[in-house]
Amino acid sequence: MTRPPFAQRPPRILTDADGVTLQKELKHRLVELDRGEVELVPVEEVWRDVFGHEAPPELRARQR
Repeated sequence: MTRPPFAQRPPRILTDADGVTLQKELKHRLVELDRGEVELVPVEEVWRDVFGHEAPPELRARQR
């Protein structure tokens, strides 16, 4: 999830360690989506950024 540099708080890495926190963060992130504050990035671009190579064909096929 991208956040502007002036965001009020840093993004959290969500785990199942604290169910209450997880629910609150999920609700907060859904609100961000509704407001249009989140930029959705195609899976191929994310895969290339993270792994340094093209996404496997089965992953690209699921997106269509």
